[in-house]
This record gives sequence, C-alpha cells and structure tokens, in this order.
Amino acid sequence: MSKQEGRSILGLAFSRLLGLACFLLMVWLLNYLLICIDNDLFSQAVGFLNDNVILLMAMAVIYAAGEIFSSLSFPLSLPAPILDAVASVFLAEFIFRLLSLTGKVTGEPAFKVFDGFKDPAYMIVFVAVLATGYISIFMRLAGAGRKQKKHRE
Repeated sequence: MSKQEGRSILGLAFSRLLGLACFLLMVWLLNYLLICIDNDLFSQAVGFLNDNVILLMAMAVIYAAGEIFSSLSFPLSLPAPILDAVASVFLAEFIFRLLSLTGKVTGEPAFKVFDGFKDPAYMIVFVAVLATGYISIFMRLAGAGRKQKKHRE
C-alpha cells in the first residue's frame, strides 16, 4: 500500500468520505433550519447549496480520486492530473454559479460580465491544471532518478 505524507490510501479515502458526510450533514442541517429562520438571503443561500449539491459532491469525489492516484507511484499516478483537471473545471463552474447568485442577490448587473468568460475559462483551467499536474509528476520522477543516481555513487 502506497503512502503520501504517512497516510495510507485507505486513510485518504476514509478521510475524504468523512468530509463528504459532514458536508451532507451540514446541508441537511441548513435545510432543517429553513423552518426556523425566516430570511430571504438565508433561503437563497440554502437553495443555492441544494441546487449545487450534486456538483459539489462530484467535485469532492473526483478530487479525492485524484489525490488517491497522486499518492501512488509512477506510472499509477498518471490519471491524477486528468481527474484534478476535471474537478477543477467543476470548481470553476461552481464559482461562476456563485458569481451569478451574487449578481442576483445584489442586483448588480456587472456580474453578468463573467458569463462571457465561462467557456474560455473552462478550457484554460483544464489545460493549466493538467499541464502543472504532469509537470509535477515528471519533476518528482526526475528528482527520484537523481536520488537513485547519487545513492549508487
């Protein structure tokens, strides 16, 4: 079993699953509090969370899978940057949705400007995260190769 910073893959998976369960518990609690709290802004925020809970869960699961693959040694770590890039696009989508909600709540039309940047932003985020992920993998691989070479000498 491979380890990243002293944590097992099973420990990583359990930790991420526990975090996801806590998030779902928080969403449930916020929905329960809707009965007690009569505030339009609170209602909109909880509604926003409810509308995006699947996106947030998918993002968390994909990031967790990326972290697990990242903890494995080369070549098993190769899927990690792809998973991180996909999850990062989901994160960008969530941020755009949050900006849209902010525009609706504040009534500020300036937030509509971000709508035109969505598609290029998704592409840039995907390519940037993918490229930095693979650069990181190959730099770690090169560093490990140098350590082995020094160890032989």
